Amino acid sequence: MVYLENPVEYPALADEMAWEKTFSAESETRRRRNPILYRAARAPKAVWQRLLRRDKLVSWARRYFVPGSVLDVGCAGGHTLERLPRQFVPYGIEISAELSRLAQERCAPRGGRAVQGDALSALRQFDAGFFTGVIMTSFLEHESEPRAVLAATARAMHAEACLIVKVPNFASWNRAVRGVRWCGFRFPEHVNYFTPKRLGALVAGAGFRVLRFGIFDRFPSSDNMWLVARRNP
Repeated sequence: MVYLENPVEYPALADEMAWEKTFSAESETRRRRNPILYRAARAPKAVWQRLLRRDKLVSWARRYFVPGSVLDVGCAGGHTLERLPRQFVPYGIEISAELSRLAQERCAPRGGRAVQGDALSALRQFDAGFFTGVIMTSFLEHESEPRAVLAATARAMHAEACLIVKVPNFASWNRAVRGVRWCGFRFPEHVNYFTPKRLGALVAGAGFRVLRFGIFDRFPSSDNMWLVARRNP
């Protein structure tokens, strides 16, 4: 497993190193450094979404989650939760003070709420078995205690609940070709880098049974990989 030895501590992530600040700065740096590649990397995704008119995360939530309370760990401003169908009550955890405020504005009208804080501390605020689904997209690579957070997540999930995970694929061909210029590297926000084997072992070791993690969910030509797991009884 590849990881950052000295990750940014949680208090700094709430304000001066908050995601919305570091992401904007990193994006601008990449745009200036290589504007052609920057635009080219975004074009295929935009075209693909327009052609298919499909939201993969929402589609998977409909398929794998039963109606009820759904949690997005690392929810940013709550845009993902806002897209969820009405049968799900949205809850979020976000360490950034500003983004958690925005997420709360999106969750409250539907009966949910957003908790500001690090994932491990925030998860302890929820009763065991509370959630029928949990989303972790673009989160685990930011978390310095991924195993502990996954175990705490399992505790907070209903017996039939599922977990959807999306992380950068360290085993991707693009990472091997581009080396230190790979788009999955973001310093100092990303503290973990997972291969498919390592991600599957981490999730299974934290109290989950992997339901979906086939070759097309972790294809080596993709910079990202997706996994679905169910909490062990």
